[in-house]
Amino acid sequence: MSINKNNVEPKNEEKIEVKPASMAADYKMGEQSPDTTEPTAIEVVESVVGPVSWITDVEGYCACPGKQFHTTHNGRQDCKLYLDKVPTLYCFHGSCKGELEAANTKLRMALLNGKLGDKPRLTSEDKKRLREREQKEAKRRRAATSKPRILREFTWPYAEILQDSLLPLPENPAEHWRSLLACFHLNDVVWIGDTYSSGKPEHQRNFRLASDWLTERAALAQFTCPATFKAGSYARSNLNVSTRRFLVVESDVLGRDQVGAIFRWMKEQVGMNLRAVVDTAGKSLHAWFDYPPASIVEDLKIALPELGCDPKLFTASQPVRLPGALRDGKYQKLIYLGKEVA
Repeated sequence: MSINKNNVEPKNEEKIEVKPASMAADYKMGEQSPDTTEPTAIEVVESVVGPVSWITDVEGYCACPGKQFHTTHNGRQDCKLYLDKVPTLYCFHGSCKGELEAANTKLRMALLNGKLGDKPRLTSEDKKRLREREQKEAKRRRAATSKPRILREFTWPYAEILQDSLLPLPENPAEHWRSLLACFHLNDVVWIGDTYSSGKPEHQRNFRLASDWLTERAALAQFTCPATFKAGSYARSNLNVSTRRFLVVESDVLGRDQVGAIFRWMKEQVGMNLRAVVDTAGKSLHAWFDYPPASIVEDLKIALPELGCDPKLFTASQPVRLPGALRDGKYQKLIYLGKEVA
């Protein structure tokens, strides 16, 4: 699969709070009161498509209504449901097209009209939205089908990542945090702390200039953040993010000798600059990339979850492991250091 490399400035991300029931407002269904048996929007949806595994307030996965016509292996995330403005089901398979179209018509009639009736008319804006979704789903399908090839052709096991480091790594892993902090600008406000070192005025001490942190003798906590913060911040929140300096990529499902293939693919195929790889002293590796243009970020948001990577790390203020700190008696450490692009 390919990623768009247009040079567009990145934007801050906001974390989505999952509230599936909030979709009711979009479909003129009204709020259910104790004195009525009128179904909620979520009840209408699930009466048409069956149980839904919600991932946001307007997106989720469900069983494909034409599953019996599939000619290849079925996966749990083959059929995706969108409910913002134009309710639509998309399926990874192509052999269920007729059943899917019938289900979409039924779903739109049930939600947009509140009852079954004439087929809803789509506006030009609706049709544009559907085309954009179809393009998004096509990218998702390409990513999913590309995964075996990427894991095979871009293999980069742990030992090779360590051997391929472009810069020498400090012999003492307790000093590795300094090498990572050096990737930031000296006047960047960097957060270092534990998961709950945020939100109270006393936590302002966890937000310091990178140059100030480098005067410390050791890493003071297990976590940092790949974004920088506004001066005077004491809450690690998206609203306080100043710059998306890096994008960190990790996987909870790919092994340490597998996930390197994703890192290498991003570096060589997508063209992203890899600055560091951190061994978290757990099961996973974290790859730190220079933050890419917005167009690439949008494509990666589609592709990386299909490749087995954690989408949480697209959240601007998400904490990540800091090398040089101890975790259950083991050092979190660097295994690769890259160079800044001039």
